[in-house]
Amino acid sequence: MHSVMVDTSHAAEQARSARREGGGPRLDELLAAAARCFVEDGYERTTAATITARAQTSRPTFYAYFASKDEVFQTLTARVCGALSDAQMVVDVDAVSPRDVLAATTRAFARAVYANAPLLALIEHRAGVDPVVAREWEAVRTRTRRRFARFLERLDAAGAIDPCVPAARIVDTLSDALTIGAARLARASAAERERFIDDHIVITERLVGVSTGPAPAGEHDRAPRGPEERYK
Repeated sequence: MHSVMVDTSHAAEQARSARREGGGPRLDELLAAAARCFVEDGYERTTAATITARAQTSRPTFYAYFASKDEVFQTLTARVCGALSDAQMVVDVDAVSPRDVLAATTRAFARAVYANAPLLALIEHRAGVDPVVAREWEAVRTRTRRRFARFLERLDAAGAIDPCVPAARIVDTLSDALTIGAARLARASAAERERFIDDHIVITERLVGVSTGPAPAGEHDRAPRGPEERYK
């Protein structure tokens, strides 16, 4: 077996980074093959050779984009985290009702988890040993939760929702339940996965206190309540 010398100079790293940022079908093929290898063979047993064999390409092509399998996994992590973050942006929150925002973003986020569940388990594990993966994973968790909390706090301040507990507590509870629950159902039937989403949307509406119908007369004129009254 012939070894491949990997250029780790700064210029080579910049060139690889530029190729990854440029995207293209060859990069997509490598990443798809790598994802299958990591999921099916495990992280330790996956190598540049197994990835290139699965992608039906050469090792020099692999090293044109990546210096190591660690770098491949870090790139996959960034893509998965990007998909989760993008799931919150599927609707214009200022153009549709709070109920529609909650339903659309819940559905999009759950489907992103379904699509990436096997890799998510590996990402959580690798976050404990790879600082690059850890930063990416923590960043998306923090970003999506803060974004959700700000949305609820804005609605609460406007009197548009009646949350049962503070927004931060709701966000942590719903985020964990949706991520863990969807990951467990990734291989379930399509009908079962959709039922889970529908049920989670109902739970979300109840915790958030979003109106499920026309407001009673005078409700829109109700003065916002203080925290001591709201969370009794």
